[in-house]
Amino acid sequence: FGYSVGGKLAIASISWPNEWVILVGSLLSTIGAGLQSLTGAPRLLQAISKDGIIPFLLPFSQSSARGEPLRALLLTGCICQLGILIGNLDYIAPILSMFFLMCYGFVNLACALQTLLRTPNWRPRFKYYHWSLSFVGLSLCITVMFMTSWYYALLAMLIAGIIYKYIEFRGAEKEWGDGIRGLALSAARYSLLRLEEGPPHTKNWRPQILILAKLTKDLVPKYKKLFTFASQLKAGKGLTIGVSVIEGDYSKSYGESHAAKQSLRRAMNEEKVKGFVDTLIAKNITEGISH
Repeated sequence: FGYSVGGKLAIASISWPNEWVILVGSLLSTIGAGLQSLTGAPRLLQAISKDGIIPFLLPFSQSSARGEPLRALLLTGCICQLGILIGNLDYIAPILSMFFLMCYGFVNLACALQTLLRTPNWRPRFKYYHWSLSFVGLSLCITVMFMTSWYYALLAMLIAGIIYKYIEFRGAEKEWGDGIRGLALSAARYSLLRLEEGPPHTKNWRPQILILAKLTKDLVPKYKKLFTFASQLKAGKGLTIGVSVIEGDYSKSYGESHAAKQSLRRAMNEEKVKGFVDTLIAKNITEGISH
């Protein structure tokens, strides 16, 4: 990363006709790259802020009267100034390289996952594209990261993991699709298809308990301890499903059904029971139970 020989850049020492060709070229290239980043980075930051992916960045989604991302531009300028104040390119270059390599690696990972999950809106135009190429690109990015600096690589991965968990904890306002959730759905589909191959063995049997919850007028489960009792019956294993029947017509009782479902979910969370909840709209309780 820019180490010199005898106080001069190695490539400048062997340049023709003069070392200033490399020095001036490097200076102009650096200024051009800096201006390009200073132009694109604020708009990228503003776009991320508008999507609500990272909640604490929402103030930077505002634009000036001329449509310029002024707040994002000021933040980007401050970050650039901090890099300049470090005063040593050898300290900055490894950090920037890590995040660029991580960005390219995640792009390759996203392409591979989209292909393996067979996402309908993923249609690469490259004729010879294969998901293995994306995994090769991801592997090369990770390899170069650790070859360059293993501690900077671990630091960059830690920061990326913290950002991901923060987004997962706070929840994004817009959901663009999660590759990990897609993998979970594919695994669930594969497991369900495997279960159809034959009856389960007795040692693999787990209790599956259905709870018919009676609701009050406020759409709150009347006997919440039933969920705890069901959880104790299955000793923390198996499957618990809590359901309730709403009397009425579907077109008129949809909102009431949704509120009842949320109430059932809260009751299960309060009793620390893991499982599924659902509601059914029927003309009467008997018809709903026999559905």
